[in-house]
Amino acid sequence: MRHFLVEMYIPEIVDQDFMRMIPAHRAYIDELIAEGKILTYAVNEERSKGWIIFEAKEAGDVLDIVQQFPIHRFLSFEIHALMVHDGESYRFPRLHLN
Repeated sequence: MRHFLVEMYIPEIVDQDFMRMIPAHRAYIDELIAEGKILTYAVNEERSKGWIIFEAKEAGDVLDIVQQFPIHRFLSFEIHALMVHDGESYRFPRLHLN
């Protein structure tokens, strides 16, 4: 499995249709995280851009998932294959001496 970064661009002005879809979108994201398909999900403070790290076989699999987002029609996005994705959660647990 490979890691992919999805850069999402959220419109500056969102309408009621968009806002009504947020709970369903969050539920879907939570489901994908629980399944291990999404490793991290982040949105900037201005709510104009987001980043998602996916684990998938290929970019087409990621595209298929993103196109199922309830808010998909409001987003534009780019998919980037990652060569390196590292972080504390991928390391051995820290030792704490008593």
